[in-house]
Amino acid sequence: MAQGERTMGEEPTWGEFLLNSLLAMAVPTLVGGALVVSLVVLTMWVTAPLRRRARSRATDGGAATAPDPGRSDPST
Repeated sequence: MAQGERTMGEEPTWGEFLLNSLLAMAVPTLVGGALVVSLVVLTMWVTAPLRRRARSRATDGGAATAPDPGRSDPST
């Protein structure tokens, strides 16, 4: 065995242990966070036409909306 190589019996120093632990925790967090953000953005992008259509119906007062029972004149 060459000088300076680690053997199976050596334990990592505290610095190496903390660095490895942080790396082991950071990778799944970053990948999972990117996946969640991607799914939210994709869902918003796919449903945008539906939201746009619903908003235009609400502002137009189209036939899809029920008449307001409080109004005295249904033609307005």
